[in-house]
Amino acid sequence: MNAERGPSASYGSVLVLDSDKEQAREMARQLTRQNWNSVLCFNEVMAIRSLKHNRFQLFVMDGYVDGVDMLKKVDAFKAQMQDTPLALMSFVWKGAGASQKVRDQALKAGADFMLPKPVDPSELKILLAETLKYHRARQADFHVLVVDPDVQLRTFIGMTLQQVGYKVSVANTMEDVLFDHNLGLVDAVVTAVLIPGMGGVEGIMQLRKDYPHIRTLAMSEGINDKIGAMHVLAAAKDAGAEELLPKPFVIPELLNAVARLAKHKIQAKNEAAKAVIDPTKVG
Repeated sequence: MNAERGPSASYGSVLVLDSDKEQAREMARQLTRQNWNSVLCFNEVMAIRSLKHNRFQLFVMDGYVDGVDMLKKVDAFKAQMQDTPLALMSFVWKGAGASQKVRDQALKAGADFMLPKPVDPSELKILLAETLKYHRARQADFHVLVVDPDVQLRTFIGMTLQQVGYKVSVANTMEDVLFDHNLGLVDAVVTAVLIPGMGGVEGIMQLRKDYPHIRTLAMSEGINDKIGAMHVLAAAKDAGAEELLPKPFVIPELLNAVARLAKHKIQAKNEAAKAVIDPTKVG
């Protein structure tokens, strides 16, 4: 088993099963370039062991491993996968009919996605985006990441948000956020603006660029008598923050601002649900 890790923020981890080691390593390189971590397995036993002891955002499996048709093994893998979606890699024959036949066989066997071989970076990018959508659609809790160098304040904010039902993570700086958190499954970031290092404004800009699904709430006190909290927060708004919260604030103000961020996720889920309803079949 071989692990490949990217140098910057990761959207999540992918388990790759392919008995062709060079193809597996090329997949790992492509995943690294798209900010995903990977664990490589070269046989069925290694993959089962990895799934049993680790949690992955995606399992990518070659259609044939050591000459064995892996469609017949899907049930054995699914028993270990919990909520991990499965993508089957396969050489797709030319012709729409043949391609659809391969896809139908894979979906019938239990695969969630198909990935044609040889793997094209643009096709992989689409698959990874669909993977994040898959998980966010099944994530019941609204996940908030709180960023503030004041350990007492961020702990208090985190505990308050947990008490009203949010899933909460905390971080000291934006560098900690971008390097150490699985941001693909974070829904919102509540961050101080005046923090060491990268700072809240630059951090918000980076989040908007790399993780556009994340909504942001910026918090700040003033710098002096001439530069008040709202002056500082104006820069955060220009960077992309959806909610602004001057310090000091009272708890209802915090909860109302986070609730407005969470409301967008609820609306998106409702719209997605409506999109799959055929109105001609209602009633």
